Amino acid sequence: MIQDDIIRLIVIEESANDAEVILNSLRKARYPIRPRHVEDDEDLQAALGEHEWDLIISVPQVGEFTCAQVFEMVNSSKQDIPVIVLTDKLDSKIISTLLNVGVRQVIPSQSDGCLQAAVGKELADLSERRRRRYLEQLYKESQKHNKMLLESSRDAIAYVHDGMHIHANPSYLKMFNYKNMDDIEGLPVMNLISLEDQAKFKEFMRDFMTDDQEKERQIDLEGITADKKRLKLKLELSHAIYDTEHCVQVIIRDQSQSQELEQKIKEISRRDQTTGLLNRQYFVEELLEKALAKAMGSHTRSVLFYIELDNFNTMRENLGIGGSDPVIQNMGKVIHEISEGGSLARFGENVFTLLLTDKDGKRYATAGQLADKICKAVEANVTEVGKQSVVSTCSIGIAQVLASAATPQDVLNDAHSACAIAMKRGGNSFEFYKVSGDQKGDMKLSDIAKLIETAIEEKRLSLRYQPIVNLHGDSQEMYEVFLRMLDGEGKTVPASNLFDAAEKANLSIQLDKWVLEQSIKRLVQQQKAGHKTHFFIKLSDQAIRDESVLLYIRKLLKSTQLPGSRLIFELSESIAISQVKLAKAFISQLKTFECQSALEHFGTGLNSSTTLKHLPVDYVKIDSSYSRGLSTNQDNQKAVQEIVKMAHELDKLTIAEAVEDANSLTVLWSSEVDFAQGHYIQEPLDEPEFDFSEEE
Repeated sequence: MIQDDIIRLIVIEESANDAEVILNSLRKARYPIRPRHVEDDEDLQAALGEHEWDLIISVPQVGEFTCAQVFEMVNSSKQDIPVIVLTDKLDSKIISTLLNVGVRQVIPSQSDGCLQAAVGKELADLSERRRRRYLEQLYKESQKHNKMLLESSRDAIAYVHDGMHIHANPSYLKMFNYKNMDDIEGLPVMNLISLEDQAKFKEFMRDFMTDDQEKERQIDLEGITADKKRLKLKLELSHAIYDTEHCVQVIIRDQSQSQELEQKIKEISRRDQTTGLLNRQYFVEELLEKALAKAMGSHTRSVLFYIELDNFNTMRENLGIGGSDPVIQNMGKVIHEISEGGSLARFGENVFTLLLTDKDGKRYATAGQLADKICKAVEANVTEVGKQSVVSTCSIGIAQVLASAATPQDVLNDAHSACAIAMKRGGNSFEFYKVSGDQKGDMKLSDIAKLIETAIEEKRLSLRYQPIVNLHGDSQEMYEVFLRMLDGEGKTVPASNLFDAAEKANLSIQLDKWVLEQSIKRLVQQQKAGHKTHFFIKLSDQAIRDESVLLYIRKLLKSTQLPGSRLIFELSESIAISQVKLAKAFISQLKTFECQSALEHFGTGLNSSTTLKHLPVDYVKIDSSYSRGLSTNQDNQKAVQEIVKMAHELDKLTIAEAVEDANSLTVLWSSEVDFAQGHYIQEPLDEPEFDFSEEE
């Protein structure tokens, strides 16, 4: 399944001449290649944005550009591209390092035969992976399609497991006079068979279940409806799977309807009868559902336009209900002609919805231009209704279909609310949806997730820095880094809501990487200014499960030449307890970069001491709950002393969080806590400019 039988190939080499040697080897083997030579990360980034590629052949390193960076960029592009590395030195350490990075094969540079065989194998494997993904997609589509056919079928169809109903379509419910699925779910199928035929049905089912053949079996019976009416039935039984459950499918055929007629009805069912456009149900359940699935699965966004005709009620009063139909038909035709290949539906009486796929973000960037074009086209068009000439305008709301949207209805609500703003402004205009809180400033997690997805490009993220001071001896420039995000109105989103929303929408790693990049950039600036600044960075719980985070840290450190010792990464005690093995491996890998680590919220777990013994962290951050009222709470004082003793015996430094007053600071000092932070010492700063000399 290589695209168009052409192999789209990227070669990463020092020079075009060296790349040509590789290409000649493949040409000798009659591989139909379409190559591109890449020398650095900028070249590769540009190439990955232009096409879907089939293969990368690379040397281990070109200047500062390494295979690890290559693999990181390929991962970020969401493309499945196998990487083959050609190297002059073949030893176990080199091979192990490259394979751990993600390289598929490592082969000697001067071997045409090896290269040709490796390329053949990787292309065959790639083709198989693509075929499998294609079949999986087909399977999902067919499952959805089958469910739609099941619900719309005139045939009465039910699924039975262990003699009980687990699902029935509307025709089946109607036949037996049940109002909804709740009335029949869990009901024995035997209850729908007359007493006279129950023995016959039992015998039939016994034979059916013990018969190894998968063929359908039929039986004529007398059935009983919910209101005790009798009816003649011809049951067709077959083995089936419903929602991954092995069960029996029961079909009672409707002989009055042909397949051709059913197909016509299906097509009619997805169309609006007045305009011939797609109808509301099909638009939501098929198109918008799929667009949301794409956003979640492949991060392919779409753009939704909610288009409402202005002053429609006045128009309808003047023309009558039937008289407004020609206007709706004409407006639908006008909008369809300039819809740029999008899917247009009549969503409501005077509302149209337009959906456009936005693979590269260009659709959203130019959405305002298209909306303006639609507004002008609608305004310029005249509909003749009898002796009247009718002119209308429209208001348009524009929203992105983001992965963080929980349901299609969420996206529709966003576009509708933006449309309402445009209409309130006087109509004949458009508005982009912007997330904002209610009158109290509160926002739903789903709205915050939408803000997160667009925060980077809209520059609504920033860092704040809270100093961590040494309570005994020389002060070091140490800060904990906090992430701050603003909403569309410039208000700060509460941190707890921010991270909860990111986790639910699977956006935590995206935030982690932004914080890492900006933190290291700031540390480099601090270093140039003569400061030996250290940052404590809290990573999400998901980070220790995602190998790309470690690769990203290594890449940033290498590209900036920043000493890894300037970074201390914080892991929560809760994730450390539940994932000890992963956390230990993560911390050990950080040490290879010379980075340090800290266990935060310490003292909140059931087995804190055991966890600490298993993890090679450098710092223990005592949970903030121990600092509250510390000067008067003897239980907390005793707990802090025990934590400090335990940590020091294991050669780990301690940090007290959330210090609130001078008396608590005195208790921490006498308890031999090494460091402290909190609002009493200093609230988080916009810049890392705390004067540590004053704390000595």
